[in-house]
Amino acid sequence: MAKKDFMNLMKEKTTDLKPSLLSSEEHIKSQITVLPELKDLIPPLTADESHQLEQNITKHGIKDPLTIWETTAATAGISEQPTPVFILIDGHNRYAIAQRYHLDFRINLVHFTSLAEVKDYMIDYQLGRRNLSPEQASYLRGLRYLQQKNARGGNQFAENENVSAALGKEYGVSSRTIKRDGDFAAGLEKLTPDLKNAVLTGKQKLPKASINAVAKAAPTHLLSTPEEVMEVAARPSLQHDERQQLQQTIRTLAAGPLTKETCQQLLDQLHYYQQLLNQSHSVSL
Repeated sequence: MAKKDFMNLMKEKTTDLKPSLLSSEEHIKSQITVLPELKDLIPPLTADESHQLEQNITKHGIKDPLTIWETTAATAGISEQPTPVFILIDGHNRYAIAQRYHLDFRINLVHFTSLAEVKDYMIDYQLGRRNLSPEQASYLRGLRYLQQKNARGGNQFAENENVSAALGKEYGVSSRTIKRDGDFAAGLEKLTPDLKNAVLTGKQKLPKASINAVAKAAPTHLLSTPEEVMEVAARPSLQHDERQQLQQTIRTLAAGPLTKETCQQLLDQLHYYQQLLNQSHSVSL
C-alpha cells in the first residue's frame, strides 16, 4: 500500500464553510461532541508540550482549524437515531484550551462513511504529521493492525498474515514488528488511562516485552501500577507460552534462506527472546 499524502486526503475530505453560513458554523461549534474512543487515539502531550501549546494559544490564538466529522448519531455509534452530530477528530488539545479560556476557533468539516474509517484516518494522520516517540508509533501501528485484523475475522491466520505484511510494507517495518505492535497496543489497553499515558509520554518506563505479555493475560481489572504489570507479565504460563512461540519462530527463520530481511527478522526475534529471559530472571531474584 502506497504511503498516503495526508494533506491531500484532508483536502478531499474537507468542506469549507462559506461566510454566508457563519450562523451554521457557530451552531456546529456549539454542538461539538468528543468521543473518548477517538480522543484516546491521540498520543498524549508531555507536560512541557502541553504547557507550551497553552502558552502559544493564549498569546496568539488558535490558528489551525479543528477537524469535525459531520455524521449521524447512528453512524457514530452513539445511539440508533439518525440525529445529526458533529464529532471532533483532530484538535482535541486545542479544543480543551479553547473551552478553558473561552477562545474562538475555526472548523473544517469532513465526511466519512463509518467510525472504523475515521479511526484509520486518525491513526494514519497522527503517524504522518507528528514527531512520535517509538512507543507512540508502535501503539498507533498496533491499533491499526488490531482494527483491521478484527474487521477481517479475528484469529484467521492467513488473513492476519496478509494484514501484518501489508501494514509492514506501508510503514517500512517487518510484519513481525506489526504483530508485536498489536500486542503492545492490546497490552496498553489493559492499563489504567493514567498509567497508559505515562508509558506513552515516557514518564513511566516499562519493558515493552512485559506490556506485550499483558496483552495475552486476562486481568480482572485495569492495571494501575508498574508492579502489577510486572507481576501479570511474569506469570509462568504466559512466559512459557510466549517463549515456546518465539523458539519455534527462531528455528523456522534459522532453517530457511538467510536473506538480509530474514537475518533482520532473526535478530529482532533473538533480541525479544533475550528480553523475556531477562525479565524472567529479574522477577525470580
